[in-house]
Amino acid sequence: MNALQWLNGLRPALPLSIEHPPTRENVAQPMSNGELKRHMQQGGVLVNGERIAPDERIDFAVFSLVFFPRSASRATLV
Repeated sequence: MNALQWLNGLRPALPLSIEHPPTRENVAQPMSNGELKRHMQQGGVLVNGERIAPDERIDFAVFSLVFFPRSASRATLV
């Protein structure tokens, strides 16, 4: 299983979309596959403290998962 597939399996625990923020008319949207892949490619997702590519195989134990590590809106899933 690759990293993108593994992360998609964690829905709905993933952070919400930052490309489509909630408004009065629209509720918060889940992160799309494309947005998730972009964040992974740009270093916005850390697995066990390291960047991970969307096509990298997940065949190891995961102890920490951090979204947006350099942001004030950092999200850590343990």
